[in-house]
Amino acid sequence: MEALLSFNDSNTSFQYIRSMTPIAKEVGHRIRKIREAKDLNQQNMADKLEITAGAYAKIERGETDPSITRLFQIAAILKTDLINLIKEPAPAHATIQLSELAKDMEFLKKEVAAIKKSGAKKK
Repeated sequence: MEALLSFNDSNTSFQYIRSMTPIAKEVGHRIRKIREAKDLNQQNMADKLEITAGAYAKIERGETDPSITRLFQIAAILKTDLINLIKEPAPAHATIQLSELAKDMEFLKKEVAAIKKSGAKKK
């Protein structure tokens, strides 16, 4: 989706095309997911932010780049950290469970001990 801004006067003429940035879309998507998880609707959010529902919807669709102040306000309303709105979560497959890591370490220790023991017998 592109927005076209045109400006003409006797001295200046220009056109500016602004596309939705991928970052704005991602942030908007994260905001929507957190809002929905908290059972809030867009009108609730708009009322708390003192903006129109349409302006708030543009934030969630990534059609506008909210200011850092607005992002802090949104995070406060959603009772989450700002980082949760702007940082992409780690993929599920990248998460390592500490208990699994401990089991792997124990297995490796036993393997190393067995290798050392078999090497000592050969000498």
